[in-house]
Amino acid sequence: MDAATRIIPVPLHAERERQRGFNQALLLAQAISPRLRLVSDENNLVRVLAANKYRAGMDARGRLDTVIDAFQVRRPTLVRGETILLVDDVFTTGATASSCAEALLRAEARAVYVLTAARPAW
Repeated sequence: MDAATRIIPVPLHAERERQRGFNQALLLAQAISPRLRLVSDENNLVRVLAANKYRAGMDARGRLDTVIDAFQVRRPTLVRGETILLVDDVFTTGATASSCAEALLRAEARAVYVLTAARPAW
């Protein structure tokens, strides 16, 4: 496995972050990045489409439908050739992480690895 060169938290849509007051993935990335000595890239990956429904209780297909093309990289030159450690708080079906990874890979990241704090015990 390639060593990560940049850490990126999974972003919330701006409206959702205002409602919640914080982004758990961002807090995790901020705690981890100094320990791993990784560049923290907190504003480059953005969620451009809000989910019109709350995702709790959705099946895998429903979750995937809410994140297709939902993420964009603002400054592709910052991720081009980088190995990204994508940080998320909860990995449920993997739809969000996959959609983020697709956006990062389209911006020519070399690889994307996912670190998550929790996973449901189905």
